[in-house]
Amino acid sequence: MQTAKAALLDCLRNQDLLEGSLLVGQVQDSAFSTEPYRTVIEESIEKTRIRCEKNSDDIFSVIDSINHSIFKSLGIQGKTDKYKQVIDDPNRYYLHLVLDQKVGSPLAVAVLYCIFAEGLGLTYECLALPSYYLIRFQSDGVDFYVDPFDSGKLLTLEEFQKKFRSALHKSRMLSASLFERVKPTQLVARLVQQLKHIYILRSQAVEALRAVEILTSLFPENPEFTRDRGILYCEMEYFSKAMDDLRHYLEVRPQAEDVHEIKKLTQMLKGYREILN
Repeated sequence: MQTAKAALLDCLRNQDLLEGSLLVGQVQDSAFSTEPYRTVIEESIEKTRIRCEKNSDDIFSVIDSINHSIFKSLGIQGKTDKYKQVIDDPNRYYLHLVLDQKVGSPLAVAVLYCIFAEGLGLTYECLALPSYYLIRFQSDGVDFYVDPFDSGKLLTLEEFQKKFRSALHKSRMLSASLFERVKPTQLVARLVQQLKHIYILRSQAVEALRAVEILTSLFPENPEFTRDRGILYCEMEYFSKAMDDLRHYLEVRPQAEDVHEIKKLTQMLKGYREILN
């Protein structure tokens, strides 16, 4: 796992969204190899480049080519009647399984779309909205948006605002500047974060621990991830490691809302250690 974490950190330092996203597959399988899937995506990006070569200055033509590659050639499905089943399925967040099974979560499909945009040299921003993601492009100084999960559907600024108001159940107009811009590093972290949540809910401690270990490497200054790792260590009966992580959390977050619960857990761990010794 240490090798995987180091490789992922190196990818993110180099802004390699493709390799970084595929390396998330090692949360599920520590021996997972990214090479065959990287080749599939790179070859698809190259075919896209050739397809839109004559109209490379026309952003709408390029986006149409991206949509053809992702949703036709690769056969990726976005929004379907089975949407709710997709959200809680860990397979929908692993990019390689999305390529294999042709179904992805809104986040995973957005990541794939960003990989194509980067591979074709497009300037874009990924925007995180409640429960879904949009990609913002610009043409002749005018913003427009792509909904990756809706097969790359184009949205005008007005349609974008309407979609967002609907999601928030609000009636007033909102400025696009309020929406969170998600960088490549954050996209990868969000994939891992979603997997962590799903595996914890499913009581799959090994996979959850792998995800948390990646998050603690990406965000070493975030004690909440250290706390989560400590709780998982506890479940797996790694009591000494659990105690170290939970004590660190209490030192850094002495006023946290869950301090009382964490203190009770450390007392329990202390009792276990005394019995074992």
